Parts: sequence; structure tokens; C-alpha cells
Amino acid sequence: MIVPTLVNVDAEVYRDYIFTRVIPAIKGKFPTSTKRVVIQHDNATPHGGITNEDLASVSTDGWTFVLRRQPPNSPDLNVLDLGFFASIQSLQYKLVSRSVDDVIRATLVAFELCDSESLAKVFLTLQAVMRLIVEHGGGNQYRLPHLRKDAMRRVAAQTASIS
Repeated sequence: MIVPTLVNVDAEVYRDYIFTRVIPAIKGKFPTSTKRVVIQHDNATPHGGITNEDLASVSTDGWTFVLRRQPPNSPDLNVLDLGFFASIQSLQYKLVSRSVDDVIRATLVAFELCDSESLAKVFLTLQAVMRLIVEHGGGNQYRLPHLRKDAMRRVAAQTASIS
């Protein structure tokens, strides 16, 4: 049986997680040619426990870590909310769950089944949102155009990007 452990994520827990798990994982898995990393997060209270000055302490060996906060009330800039969770959730709902363990197993299976093409489309949408925010002076009074992401991906030899 899988036993979920509930953790109250306060500033100290968030900071510890970033510095002991996230940053070491980035350093271990990112290509060595990409050593400038922007950590973007929303303005949730626990996230205030990390500053660019704090990140300077782990910006060693050619690595540079900087912090960027999303503008307030901008769920369109949260790549998880923008499509990743929806992709996982749609797959997870196809599996019958009768207990918390079943939900956890179904979510893990759904994560494994989520293909890279679907996730690449989410990042193309994120790029389009960023462009629209800049075009609208930082505001969020815009409508997302149909991007024809499948066509873009077929045409591009590499991962497509919005310019």
C-alpha cells in the first residue's frame, strides 16, 4: 500500500527542496552547454524564501541560477496549469480508481504514458502566451490564436519555437 505523506510546504520546506533536490538534479541532468538556468515560480508565500542572492551561492562552476517571478494572476504562465496537468489528468481519468492508492498508481501510469509531443505542444503554447503578454504591455487581455502546433512540428526539423 502506498501511504501518502502530507507535508505543509512553507518557505523553509520549499527552500530546502530547491537547494537539496532541484538544483542538484538540474546540474546532474542538464546539458553542459546550458549553464544559465532561470527558476520561474509564482508569488505563493513559500516561494518568497528564495532570492537571487541565495541562488548566487549555488551559481558555481560556470552555472548561473536566477529567479524570475510570474506576474500576479497569471495562470497562463504556469506551464503546469497551462497543459501538463490536463494531459496527465485526461490519461489518469481513463483508469478506474477506488482508493487513494489506485489514484496514485493511475497518476504514475498516466505520467509514464504522457508522450513528449504532447508536452512539447504545451511549451509552444507557453511561448505564444509570453509573446502575447509582451505585445499587450504585460496585460492579460488577449485571446490565444490557433497555433496549428502539429503542422509547426511537422515542418520544423528541430523543436519549433514561437518568435
